[in-house]
Amino acid sequence: MSAFFPSAPGSGKAAPRADERQHLGLVATVSTSNICVERQGIACRRCAEVCDHSAIRILARAKLGAVIDAAACIGCGDCVPVCPVEAIAIVPRERVEFVSEVARLVAGHG
Repeated sequence: MSAFFPSAPGSGKAAPRADERQHLGLVATVSTSNICVERQGIACRRCAEVCDHSAIRILARAKLGAVIDAAACIGCGDCVPVCPVEAIAIVPRERVEFVSEVARLVAGHG
């Protein structure tokens, strides 16, 4: 996971472990849900299979594809490299909470 958390040159520090990353406030999110192949009717499920915390569900019948439970996600990033279409990203938890709040506000006033 050094691609997500590279150590500073010359710092001698290794990338944080998964349990340490949880404290950094990171979470996985479906960054481009329209390209998730499950939404297109193609069985993939790779991200859900590698998630040891059961934070990812595949809602293929509802044509939603991969859905990530931010409360269950620890931000380990194991789901990112297995996605064949790069639909998942690791982002700060605050970003996901902010976007969710904006969506709730828009839905309530739309």
